[in-house]
Amino acid sequence: MTESYLRQMLLPTITANLIMAFSLITSACLVAVEPNAIGQQRIDQLRIEQGKALFEREWSSRNPSLGNDGLGPLHNATSCVACHHQGGVGGSGDARFNAKSVGIKKMRISGGPINDDVIANSVRGFHPGFVDSTGRVFNTIGIAHHGGTPAFTSLRDSIMRHANAQFSEEGGPTNAAEIRHANATPLTYTTQNGKYKVAIQARLFQRNTTPLFGSGLIDQITGKQLKAMAREQEKHPEISGRPATRPDGRYGRFGWRGNIATLLDFCDQACAAEVGLETARKPQPSDPTRPGYQNPTIDISDDQIRTMAAFVAALPAPTRSFPQDPEAHHAALRGEQLFTRVGCAVCHVPNVSPAIGLYSDLLLHDMGQESIDLNPADPYITRMTPASQVRQRVTDNAEQIKFYDDALTSDMSHLYYGGTSVMSGTMSRSSTSRRGSLEANLSPVTRRKTNIRYTPVSYDFQCPQQPDTVLRFVKTGSELKRSVNRSQASRSIVAKTTRFQTLASGKDTYSVDITDQNTKVTETKQTNYIRVHIDPTNFMQEWRTPPLWGVKDSAPYMHDGRAATLLEAVSMHDGEASGTRDRFLNLSHRDRSAIIKFMETLVAPVNVAKANL
Repeated sequence: MTESYLRQMLLPTITANLIMAFSLITSACLVAVEPNAIGQQRIDQLRIEQGKALFEREWSSRNPSLGNDGLGPLHNATSCVACHHQGGVGGSGDARFNAKSVGIKKMRISGGPINDDVIANSVRGFHPGFVDSTGRVFNTIGIAHHGGTPAFTSLRDSIMRHANAQFSEEGGPTNAAEIRHANATPLTYTTQNGKYKVAIQARLFQRNTTPLFGSGLIDQITGKQLKAMAREQEKHPEISGRPATRPDGRYGRFGWRGNIATLLDFCDQACAAEVGLETARKPQPSDPTRPGYQNPTIDISDDQIRTMAAFVAALPAPTRSFPQDPEAHHAALRGEQLFTRVGCAVCHVPNVSPAIGLYSDLLLHDMGQESIDLNPADPYITRMTPASQVRQRVTDNAEQIKFYDDALTSDMSHLYYGGTSVMSGTMSRSSTSRRGSLEANLSPVTRRKTNIRYTPVSYDFQCPQQPDTVLRFVKTGSELKRSVNRSQASRSIVAKTTRFQTLASGKDTYSVDITDQNTKVTETKQTNYIRVHIDPTNFMQEWRTPPLWGVKDSAPYMHDGRAATLLEAVSMHDGEASGTRDRFLNLSHRDRSAIIKFMETLVAPVNVAKANL
């Protein structure tokens, strides 16, 4: 046989056999893989359905099967969907469901020597929730809509009456005008507490329920992307957004202050703060009129929280819906161009991959004095560097040595609605606390030669607009070395730990038993810190740029729901956005209407379940 004959006769046969063999192998692989892929899809879909059931579940108090207290005792709603329902399950909520807090802006106490106990007792008269179980006094508290003892209900009703606004039975204002009225009305409290005269000026603050559509895409936006947008805005003459920085190095993406890093964290904190379901990390809100009460265990498991987060992550992103009328359609397209031209798109960035159509940079911006809220944004951490402190002491002939170390704290109270200020009267002369200023009138108590001790006889607290320090220390761990030297022998004990026994005084203690009276103990302790460098900002009036996707179906607007319409929302922009606002207002009526028509094309997704309330 010739070579050409072999090629003509055998090659097609060999090729066909190879193709058939490859097909059989491929089919076998598909048979092995496809059921697993389908099975995984079914598992994922089942988890999403279970998460939806948890999201819609009506929680009740007391769960004997788990031994916990379930819903509450303080809560804003009995389910997640009760607030997140506009446009479907997972949407925003109207003004009735606004979360509320009260913040003390100013306080003056006079009439005698001032110390921390005097301050705590004075503030308790206004509301005991401002004082925690250790006696620390904070200047902000959350006011839950529901739950609590009759005494707590009476306190809540009293504060609401002083707000001079009508609130619905669900606990929130009925419309945007009520929000504006309540926010503009100061809460004043004056009393004579023994020999002390107390005057407090406070304000009511509110937070509008945010829509959760597309949150799974927002969760995927990286810190690198956020930093890149912030750097780009540094070139802008008006806008200067900055990332919401967390003390653990992460960037915030969720919440009106951007103080929550991930969607899982958001679900974790919302379960505790809004529904009163204690988690393994987040305590439920406590009723200050029931001191000492403790939940015997958690109310919701980590697996349930992850399952709920899986459902929220699967919620589809909002979409676009253009009007059918050709003229209105054209006006919306022109409005999109004007939206960019006047500067709205600098902050409301149209696309941040993978969140296409997001219309947000997720950065914090100074929105002006009218947007102040005393639950501040997290400080702007620009860098973190290691630091250490070494202390040594030698003790002779001791039966027991105790080593005390004053704890340096960061005072970064990362609460659900933002940080808070700590009030203290223990400072001498005129001083400044980490988040509140103290101006004390002082009188001499004792005189010892040149040393004069002073006690403040009046106390003025003013919540600051900006952080008053640019450097803080956060303790990360400690290494303690003890060398025990005797006359005949010596031994060395080295202990390393990152957890401490902390006393009520805020000090850490270490001890070692020594029985030999001829003993010299050398203790060397190195405490490690992270030096946190902070760029001062107006963190009381900084807010995360809200995504505009789905904005048509998420009224009312602004962080507290003070704007009933999109036109009002744009008009209320201030601070960094004042230039953009003015350019918008200086447009013709036709052009302003075109921008509003464009924003009205941003609607909630159509393929979500309707809320059954």
